[in-house]
Amino acid sequence: MGTRLFVGNLSYNVTEQELKEVFLSEKIDIRSVRVAVDRETGRPRGFAFVETETETGTKQSIEKLAGRLIQGRPIIIEEAQGKPGGPGARPGSGGPPRPGVGPRPGGDSGPPRPGGPPSMGGPPRPFGPPRPAPGGFESRPVGDRAPAKPEGRRERPEKKRSTRPKPEERERGNWHWSGILDDD
Repeated sequence: MGTRLFVGNLSYNVTEQELKEVFLSEKIDIRSVRVAVDRETGRPRGFAFVETETETGTKQSIEKLAGRLIQGRPIIIEEAQGKPGGPGARPGSGGPPRPGVGPRPGGDSGPPRPGGPPSMGGPPRPFGPPRPAPGGFESRPVGDRAPAKPEGRRERPEKKRSTRPKPEERERGNWHWSGILDDD
């Protein structure tokens, strides 16, 4: 029985028929050729899988075709690795299952994580400001609204007052009449 090969660094314009012809030109019998295509866009992804008829065909493919230029790009050929998680793994699971962690009744998986949301296995966290770490903030009575000043922090300087005149002080133009008459 043959082996499945990974063919990488392909041009996005390479077709399955063209790839099949490259293998047949070296007299390598193949079962199937499948160029990987993006699900959403339908464009090729730049690699393919080729299944050979025999083990010797696999070895010949790696020896003869690795580095060959197809549409100006040197191709990479190696034996394909199995999907993460082995047979029966759901697509997009992200890798092999972790030891000691399995599905739980109710759809939650993994050990509980304290303080996390229900999806993480822990109790829900209430809304509001973050909880202080043990020994992090000084305790103060509820009615006291002045913020505690941790040591090592500078006080904020007061905001500068505006030099702009208030609306009632504004005058039209550059002159100002004080209301006092000069008798010279």
